[in-house]
Amino acid sequence: MLLKICDILTTIFQSFFFVWICNNITSKENKLPKFKAIILTIIIFTISAAFTYSCISTTYVNLMMIIFALLSIILFYRKSILDGLLGFGLANSIIVLSSYFVFLFYQSVIIELNLKISTELQMLLFVFIPAWSIYFLVYKLKKYFFNAIFALKNLRPSLIFVLLLNYTLILLDTLRVILHTVNIELMFRYSVYLITLITFIFTVIHFARISDKSKEVELLNAALNDKIIELKKLKHDYGSEISSLYGLYQLGKFDRIGQLLKSIVDSYQSLDTGININIQATPLVASVLHSAVSKGIDVIVFDSADYENLNISDNDLVKVLSNIIKNSIDALKDITNPTIKFKSYNNYDGVLINIINNGPEIPNEIIHKIFETGFSTKGNMSGDRGFGLNIVSNIINQCHGKISVESNAQWTQFTIILPYKK
Repeated sequence: MLLKICDILTTIFQSFFFVWICNNITSKENKLPKFKAIILTIIIFTISAAFTYSCISTTYVNLMMIIFALLSIILFYRKSILDGLLGFGLANSIIVLSSYFVFLFYQSVIIELNLKISTELQMLLFVFIPAWSIYFLVYKLKKYFFNAIFALKNLRPSLIFVLLLNYTLILLDTLRVILHTVNIELMFRYSVYLITLITFIFTVIHFARISDKSKEVELLNAALNDKIIELKKLKHDYGSEISSLYGLYQLGKFDRIGQLLKSIVDSYQSLDTGININIQATPLVASVLHSAVSKGIDVIVFDSADYENLNISDNDLVKVLSNIIKNSIDALKDITNPTIKFKSYNNYDGVLINIINNGPEIPNEIIHKIFETGFSTKGNMSGDRGFGLNIVSNIINQCHGKISVESNAQWTQFTIILPYKK
């Protein structure tokens, strides 16, 4: 009886776990209201209980139970399927890992000790309570768990990739169940599962990064095609303008020739030579980055953050971004194919912004000084340089945020973390 009660409690915790994680990583407009969240929790609990106490073999029960839970999450999060699938994958991973390693410890250590207490009490003390403790630990450390999944979301994995990720997790869990039902030495089972899991994690991270890079290349190619079309139009216009100038020359209307030449020069001077790839940029971010595009710098923007309710005013946010962009523009003056990447996304307790440029490397001996008053990599003999990044640092500190910089031969990256209002 005690084990059945513990099992029911565990199923309740796990059902809540799935919905809680999915609802925390999805965007604000797609979060489930409390009533729907409760309904989904009850559905997942009912599915788990029905399959757990069914007459189907253990291996297939586990597989079918997880698939039905996944389908329920897809149904309720159909407006943000990607978030629902990522949440499912994270929750399922934590549940599977905690169950596996807790039970492994019970089998390999506790049973061998031959304690003089009942099996039910042993299971309560060394299986159920440790599993519940892991769930509670996840709740207490939720900031780090959710920030990890937000970082994965920022890599913009495709829907197919996430589906493959989840079904691979399901197959790994099915493999775990099969290994437990086969007479294989305990440590061998442990090693197989652990190696498979580690390989899987690194594979996921590797292919997520490849997916992110390939998406950037795809967008750059599309933007280059647009530029080529724009240049063809300019070539056509250029021919028409030359014909007009020649016609005015033949008619002797030299004053009109001067006016037309001035308009041609003005139009070509205002032409932006930089490529601007803009994915859902807010007006605030777009206005700050316009100065870089107007100077012929290629700008790639993935701006998915929600800047409302941050512990920083719009005016101060503009100052922070403008100064960093200005610093990047200065660094790119003598660079072939200058590029600035702007990426932002919401994490658990605020917004994370990455501003990256392909300028020269900032040497290690001075990189820690760049936020100091009056410090400039170009020297400061006149005393009017070296204040932009210091202003940035002061504003970030006042709003209790964080800023850091990393630099190598390929990229220099500024990372800004802005918290929500308390």
